[in-house]
Amino acid sequence: MTDAPSSKTRADDGEGEYASGVTATAPSRDWRIDFWRGLAIVFIFWNHSVDNVMSWFTTKYYGLSDSAELFVFLSGFAMCGMFLSKFLRRPFMAAPYAVTRAFTLYIHHITAFVVIATLASAYRTYAGSSVMERDLFIRPFFIATETVITKLATLAYLPPLLDILPLYILLTLLLGLLFPVFRGNWKLYAGFAVVVWLFAFFTGATLSSYPDTRLWTFNPFAWQAVFLAGFCACLARDEPWLKRVVAAPATLALAVTIVIVGFIAAAPWATLGLLDWRPLRILTDVADKANASPIRLVHFLSLALIACWLVRRESGLGATRFGRAMILIGRRSLPLFVISTVFAAMSHGVFDWFGRSIPVQIVYALGMAGVLVGLAFVADALGKATKTKKSAPPSAPSAAPEPKRAPVRIEDGPESAKPATAAAP
Repeated sequence: MTDAPSSKTRADDGEGEYASGVTATAPSRDWRIDFWRGLAIVFIFWNHSVDNVMSWFTTKYYGLSDSAELFVFLSGFAMCGMFLSKFLRRPFMAAPYAVTRAFTLYIHHITAFVVIATLASAYRTYAGSSVMERDLFIRPFFIATETVITKLATLAYLPPLLDILPLYILLTLLLGLLFPVFRGNWKLYAGFAVVVWLFAFFTGATLSSYPDTRLWTFNPFAWQAVFLAGFCACLARDEPWLKRVVAAPATLALAVTIVIVGFIAAAPWATLGLLDWRPLRILTDVADKANASPIRLVHFLSLALIACWLVRRESGLGATRFGRAMILIGRRSLPLFVISTVFAAMSHGVFDWFGRSIPVQIVYALGMAGVLVGLAFVADALGKATKTKKSAPPSAPSAAPEPKRAPVRIEDGPESAKPATAAAP
């Protein structure tokens, strides 16, 4: 899954040993991780904005996977790099970090709900329309607050658009438990992911959301496989066999074939109402998103392989304005993802007020994406300013004037050349 050079960058804490005894180091940071994650955030915003025409510029309608797989997979990949750099030699420190990180995600999730609920209530007050409360399933919170607030606090009440962060919370806690045991052995993570996914497949295990008849949009027992797939890809990225597989033309040909088959199965022409012809409908029927169908994962991995071939690490895309913007969004993925979620929720009110004409959709989608880019650049500038201020050496104290010395009389000899006592300044 990578074309990174074979040389390895030393981790912050130095080298460590995997559980299998193989000496390894944390992989160097690849700008493409942030680039694709930033692009995924923009795509998710467009896909979640109600009936937005800009979603046709994402992967949503052209295959068997979408931006959700991209975001979750890259989250696992990026977290692996961080865990290797910080906890490879101190694996048991991964658990308290995971708890701290999960709590941060939890605060962002609750904050996002409060903001969205406030906007929905304000829109009903000033516009006289409850469209946001209805579409975003906020009304139950206002009607039965005493009941629903407990569900909200325990992640048992997940309105639309607020379903990825709870999944990420559970996956982060899971990784905090697995890393001290599995450490850098990717085979153990892969085996665990397959076993748990099979358990969910055969038992139907999942989590419910308020009311109890609703289920989690992303079944955590199944989507852990996508997250750990990214984690394993990062761990095994320097394995010789994986490099041979990725570099093989036959692998690329197979990936292209899978993407073409996925395009035919998705039948975007039928979605547009141009032609009701779906020759591979059976694939879309079994490619269950809620339960992370392996078909979706295989399709995504094929797209990822093609992307690795097209966008090399030494590519100049990251230096362009567009590439830089996506990289900066990806580096601050958590706050900007929450903000993009709020923007997607706002689209229900915006399109209700201004109408759902194509110009309105395009202006809103591009305008809010521009806001995300602007916030990313501002955050980057503030971060650089803070680092510069912290790293600046303390100003040297002003030098005190040298004390005056009494003139030396030649006739007294060297013994009399002693400094005179000077008055304090």
